[in-house]
Amino acid sequence: MTTTHRDFDVVICGGGLAGLTCARQLQRSDPGLRVVVLEKQAGAIEAGAHKVGEATVEGGGRYLTEHLGLTGYFNRNHLHKLGLRMFFGDADRPLWERPELGVRQFPRVPSYQVDRGVCERDLRRMVVEDGVTLVEGARITDVELATGDEDLHVVSYEDDAGRQREVSARFLVDATGRRRLLHRKLNLTLPSPHQANAAWFRLKGVYEVEAMGDGAPPVWKPPTQERRWFSTNHMMGDGYWIWMIPLVSQNTSIGIVADPRQFPAEQYSTKERALAWLAEREPTLHRFIRDAPMLDFRVMQKFSYLTRQIFSPQRWSCVGEAALFLDPFYSPGLDFIAYTNWMTCKLVELNRRRELTDTITDRFNRFLLGDLVPNFLPLYQDNYRTFRSTAVMTTKVIWDTCFYWALPCPMLFGGHLVDPQALDDFHELAERFEPIQQRTQAAFRQWGTFAQEPKGYLFTDYSKLPMCARLHLDLLAKRSRVDCMREMKKNITAFDAWSKQIVAAVERGARKTSGAAAVVAGGAPAIENGPVQ
Repeated sequence: MTTTHRDFDVVICGGGLAGLTCARQLQRSDPGLRVVVLEKQAGAIEAGAHKVGEATVEGGGRYLTEHLGLTGYFNRNHLHKLGLRMFFGDADRPLWERPELGVRQFPRVPSYQVDRGVCERDLRRMVVEDGVTLVEGARITDVELATGDEDLHVVSYEDDAGRQREVSARFLVDATGRRRLLHRKLNLTLPSPHQANAAWFRLKGVYEVEAMGDGAPPVWKPPTQERRWFSTNHMMGDGYWIWMIPLVSQNTSIGIVADPRQFPAEQYSTKERALAWLAEREPTLHRFIRDAPMLDFRVMQKFSYLTRQIFSPQRWSCVGEAALFLDPFYSPGLDFIAYTNWMTCKLVELNRRRELTDTITDRFNRFLLGDLVPNFLPLYQDNYRTFRSTAVMTTKVIWDTCFYWALPCPMLFGGHLVDPQALDDFHELAERFEPIQQRTQAAFRQWGTFAQEPKGYLFTDYSKLPMCARLHLDLLAKRSRVDCMREMKKNITAFDAWSKQIVAAVERGARKTSGAAAVVAGGAPAIENGPVQ
C-alpha cells in the first residue's frame, strides 16, 4: 500500500558522489530548503568501494574543497595528487627506462585521489547533519513529472522492507549515474561519436610504481621530489591506456581503456582475460601485479554518451553521469559534476523566487552541450592511436591541459558559471576556439602516423614550461567577469598562433619525417606565451 506523499522542495534521485555533493551545496546555499536524497544502496559503504572516478583535476578539486567547504576534510582523509604522469615506449622495460611525462612537485593548485567509498560514506553523514533527508534502500520505480507550474513531481520507490512509498517535490534532480532515469523516461540520450571500452579492478595493497621493474634496483633519472605513487600514473600504448591510482584505503585502482576498433572488450572482459591482455600489452605491469589479490572487477562497453538536454524550465535537471559522459582520460568527471550541480543549485534558487525561465535553462544547456562538449570531445575522438607516441602525446597533453586551464577552469574558479553575461561571453569564445581545437587535434592524428620514438630515457616536467606555469597559477587569480573574458581572449589568440605552428611543423614532417622535430626539442616542447618554437 502506498503511503501519503511527503512533500519536499527538492528530491534528488541517487545518493552517489553527484547527488550527495548537490545536496550539500543546496543545503549550504539555503539552509531552509527541504531536500531529500533517495539512494538505492543501504547500509555502510566499504572503504574503496568499486566506483570509477577516483582522480580529480583542478576544477573538481576546487569544487570539493572551496565551494563545498571541505578543504580540511580532503586534506586529512584523501591523497593529494601529484599531477598526471605518463610512460611511453617499450612496455617490456622497467618504467625508469621509458620516456616519462609528469611533474616533480605537488602543484600549487591542488587536486586529489579520492577514495570513493570513504568519500561517499562520509558525505552521507555530512548531508544528514546538514539537515538533508537521506532515504537508503530506496529503489525508484516510477517518476511522474509535473505538468503545471504549481504541480509537484512525484517519485515512487520501494523501500528496503518492500513497501511502496512516494515523495513529491517542486524540483527534481536526476543523479542516478549511468542508469540515467530521466534520459530513459524522456528519450534524451544521444550516441557519442567517440567510443571506447574499459575494464577496471582494485588490488589489495600499495603498488609502488617506482619499484616496477622485475625486482631490479630502480635507477630514476632524475628522481622526483615526491613519490610517483601519488600521481595518476598512465601506461600509454597504441590504441589504449592503463591507469594506476592510489587509494587512501591502501588499495590500488587499475583500469584498461581501449579503442574497440583495435581491442574489442571481449579481449579483457574477465579477470583472467584482462591479466592475459596485460601480459601481452604491458608485460612489466603484468609481472608487477600478477600475484596481487584482486578485490573486484568490472567491464563497461561504449561508455561515452551525450544528451539532448540537461536542464529544464519544467523544474528538473540531470547531474554528473546522469547528464553525459565523454571519457575518463584527463579525469573530467568531477568537473562535470561541478558544472551541473552549480547550475542546478542556481535553478532551484530561481525556482524558489519564481524566476525560472527558458532563457536561463537554454544558457545552461548551451554551456555544457554547445560550448564544452564540442571542445572537449575532440580531445578523445579518433585519438587513441596517437597514445603510443612520446613526441605527439608530450605536445598533445600540454595543449589539452593548457586548454583546460585557459578556458573551462576560470569559469568555475572565478564563480562565473551562473552569470548570464559571462555565459554569453564564453559562448562566443568557445565558438571561436572550436575550429582551432579541431585542426590541432587533426594535426596530432596526422603526426602520429609518422612520429619516431626517442631512444632511451626522457623526462618532461610539464609544470616548468612557461605557458603551463602561468595558466596554472592564473587559476588562483581573482578576476572580474570582464577581466576573466579579456584574459581568455588573449589566451585564444596565443592558442591560435601555437596551433598554426603545430600544423605547419606536422605538414613539413609529413613531407619529410625529420621535419616533425621542429615541434619538440629533445621531447620537451618549448612553450613561451603560447606558440611551440
